Amino acid sequence: MNGLDLAQDLAQRLRGHWRRSLAEPLWGRSAIIVLHRVLPSEQEARLPHRAPWCLGPESFERLLVALCDVARLVSLPTAMQLHHDPKARIALTFDAGWRDNADVAVPLLEHYAIPASIFVNTAWLGHPGGHWREVIGEGLWQVVAAHRIREAMGDACLPLPPMPPAHPNDAYSRALLAYFMQLGQVNPQRLSSVTQQLCQEFGQPNHGLDPFSIRRLESGGLIRFGARGVDFTAFELQSEERIRWQVQRSRRTLARLCREPLPILAYPDERPSPRVQQVVQRCGVQAALAADGGWLTHRSNRLALPRIAIAQPIAHSPGRLFDYLLGKL
Repeated sequence: MNGLDLAQDLAQRLRGHWRRSLAEPLWGRSAIIVLHRVLPSEQEARLPHRAPWCLGPESFERLLVALCDVARLVSLPTAMQLHHDPKARIALTFDAGWRDNADVAVPLLEHYAIPASIFVNTAWLGHPGGHWREVIGEGLWQVVAAHRIREAMGDACLPLPPMPPAHPNDAYSRALLAYFMQLGQVNPQRLSSVTQQLCQEFGQPNHGLDPFSIRRLESGGLIRFGARGVDFTAFELQSEERIRWQVQRSRRTLARLCREPLPILAYPDERPSPRVQQVVQRCGVQAALAADGGWLTHRSNRLALPRIAIAQPIAHSPGRLFDYLLGKL
């Protein structure tokens, strides 16, 4: 971080601490936070190619404490109701259903008695496989599989990754983040095919939750589960028939696992289009969550409710977090 970035970061933190004394802007407000992973190591989560999607245990705990200081952390259905409480209501959601949600995040949620909702991609449940960012990104970061990954990407006519130095560092981590942004624009079916091929070759463990863990966590009472489709492909890239299959199949799978699955869907899309919303509504879904936005209002679209994404640098600083949240009003 250069001098200008440091100065801007400090200003944001100080402004956030000052604005925390202004309680009035949050009266009667509600918001939904979206997270992805909570890694066992804070140092690993802080790396540039992980920080946008990963928290560590320290930053996650700081996030929980900071949010409790300015809001009531409530269940998702409660946050979706209009209210006039002096404190804001905030619900925590996790997307995809990563194994570390159960191993790292849930013990902290149980410690503070904070409810949360996890929206799972059901293709992960009890089956080997992984998200491309984990299989390809971590394979490159660990160096040993870099040449095989580069070969597989070239064979599939996908962008070639940057080759790692002998000892990967922050500069290489930033190069991986730029590569992730590039892969986000390629053919998702081709990328998924390469990911599954590499996952089988490398013998990587399943990164997702298993059915037993879902039943165990739901029985504890703090965690509820909802569907996010079958695989990770954005609905916008799929036909109406395929979207219907994704929604109906994932909801049926979850209904067999959970006593009370959430009647709410989470899109794999950040901003679902009207076409996607209409298809989802025809599947009987009455409320669905987008992956990008701000605070809830009485005008919020029930089929694309906004959520606020929290990255590691923001979660780690209470002042920066509060400034960021107020900036989303």
